[in-house]
Amino acid sequence: MKTEKPLNKSLLRAFLLQLTIISVVAVGGVYIAEFAIREVLIVSALKREAEYFWSRDSIERETPPPNTNTLIGYLFDKDSAEVPAEFAGLTSGIHDFISPVNRGVVHVSENQDARLYLVFDADNVGELATYFGIIPLAILLVFLYSSAWGTYVLIHRAVSPVILLARTVKNIDLDRPQIDAFLEKFKFRRLNLETLQLAGAIDDLLKKVDTSIERERTFTREASHELRTPLTVMRIAVSSLKKKKPLDEDLRTIVEKIERATTDMEELTEVLLLLARDYEGALIKEKVIINDIVRQEISNCSLIYGDKPLEYNLKEKAILSTVNSPKLISIIFGNIIRNAFVYTDSGNVVVSVDANSVSVADSGIGMTKEQLFQVMNENSAPSFARGNGIGLNLVKRIIDRFGWHLELKSELKKGTTVKIRIDR
Repeated sequence: MKTEKPLNKSLLRAFLLQLTIISVVAVGGVYIAEFAIREVLIVSALKREAEYFWSRDSIERETPPPNTNTLIGYLFDKDSAEVPAEFAGLTSGIHDFISPVNRGVVHVSENQDARLYLVFDADNVGELATYFGIIPLAILLVFLYSSAWGTYVLIHRAVSPVILLARTVKNIDLDRPQIDAFLEKFKFRRLNLETLQLAGAIDDLLKKVDTSIERERTFTREASHELRTPLTVMRIAVSSLKKKKPLDEDLRTIVEKIERATTDMEELTEVLLLLARDYEGALIKEKVIINDIVRQEISNCSLIYGDKPLEYNLKEKAILSTVNSPKLISIIFGNIIRNAFVYTDSGNVVVSVDANSVSVADSGIGMTKEQLFQVMNENSAPSFARGNGIGLNLVKRIIDRFGWHLELKSELKKGTTVKIRIDR
């Protein structure tokens, strides 16, 4: 899913884009206004003035050239040596020129042996552009900028409750939703109908979530306590059966299976109780050196699976620590390391600890893509499991709850690598 920008930044970006477009249009308008004044007003006026002069000159030969504040006419014979230097080489038509006195636009026209130079003061072009272009445009810009700013303020004021609502919802801890704190932020705000309905719907949802979580906590806590008693009875009974001699091979195998299942159930019950305490904020957390826990779990597995032709190696590149429940940390790494020993009949197991992660690599039987999906999917139970313990999918739930990251790579008949990235 593509990540979008925050709403307030999008509004500001749209506002700045609007101002930029207005400014570009304004600058373009100034140039267009100046071009229009020059081409439409000045050039056409000079042409009409030249036509008018030649028509008068044809009637009265002594007609003087125009001479006003903005327009000056010069009449010379074509071969006259009196033509000013700034006019030299100018052909019939419109030209820009610069004289020692000013800048101007000159229109050159001919009639028989005479040549007429009509000069319009270019400074007046700028004045006309200012009066007829820039000043009206500036007034329009002030109006546009003001209306754009007013629109931005109104829109921002309308969506600010939605922005606050989104930020508040983002920061809600669904394990411990603080419903009163959520409503307090909107208590003294004027909300539109849609935002009010949305806040009310989220409030109702939080209450349902809180009720559901509390129900789950109660069930987990009570069920775990209720399971402890029969499990204890089963463990004692299994221990008594093992002491009775002689036991034939089939009966001993059955007793060992019951013992392993009882141990698994006890571990699962303990995990559920620990998680219930963590949900309630009652779980004791302390600084844990993960290197020590990993070292201890490897030692335990080496005793249990010492009859396998396995080589195991611990590579400690750094001392890795975190603040959490030592028991839950032991359960996590105990299961992962134990799985590596269980699913590797021969070969090697390598455990690496660096500054922010722990990886366990084995050369065991590996997994297919379907099996890998079953392990990573919390809603499916692996059908191929042969080890003891609570299972990697429940371990993944605990890891996700800690905010850590689990990476699992596996290839059939080549081995599996489990890597846990730890955010402290």
